[in-house]
Amino acid sequence: MDFKFNIENIKWQKGSYGLPECVYKIKVPGVTTIIGEMIPDPEWDAFIAQVGKEKADQIMISAGHRGSAMHLFIENFIKIYNASTDVSEALRVTQETSPEILRKDGIPEDKINEGRSLFYKFYYSDYPNQYFDMIATEMGIYSPSLFYRGKLDILYKDKIFGLSLTDFKSSNGKIKKGSTKELKYFYQLGAYANAIDEMYKEKNIVINRATILCIDKRDDVLQEIELVGKELKEYKEKFKTLVKNYHITNNTEYLIKN
Repeated sequence: MDFKFNIENIKWQKGSYGLPECVYKIKVPGVTTIIGEMIPDPEWDAFIAQVGKEKADQIMISAGHRGSAMHLFIENFIKIYNASTDVSEALRVTQETSPEILRKDGIPEDKINEGRSLFYKFYYSDYPNQYFDMIATEMGIYSPSLFYRGKLDILYKDKIFGLSLTDFKSSNGKIKKGSTKELKYFYQLGAYANAIDEMYKEKNIVINRATILCIDKRDDVLQEIELVGKELKEYKEKFKTLVKNYHITNNTEYLIKN
């Protein structure tokens, strides 16, 4: 389908030499939206059939609050630890500041406590030292050629693999090998790695390792889902195909004609 101009998408901003500049705003999908729309999830469909749509939505909102709390505790800790190199100070400041921020964001108290408990599982694991050489947290990423965007949790230099990225997930159990959820995580990692590669192509910066770190409510042992080498390249290419099909399906293929 040909591009249809919508004058409502025009925005004016300050441009070069301080003069007004006309910018056309394009709606760009997020990685989660693309994966959610393009990859069938029979496991989720079966769950909805079992508990009902309303109950499933409530569970997802609750899990989202718990995940938001866990993320903030972990990210605050990592940032402070990297800056101070004092693990005790990082823990103290994180404990003091994170709950207040979460309350202001409307996260229920019980979910703050659940998120804190998941953070402690992270804190008492070996992973905090893995992310010591941090480059960025909560980093906005995008693909200038395929028009998608997202936000990754941490970009860092791994002692073995070099430039790496990790996304943190809370869960109610281990992610099963071969499950749809694992497949979606692989696509997510491929999307993030491809975007970073594109954003910094001129500097020859390439992601060598991408992981999902799952912190399980039921188990103290953390689960890491990893893509490196051939598998990482494979899922970068698979996500490229997925996002192209997304644009075709949603009549925005004009963005990727070239």
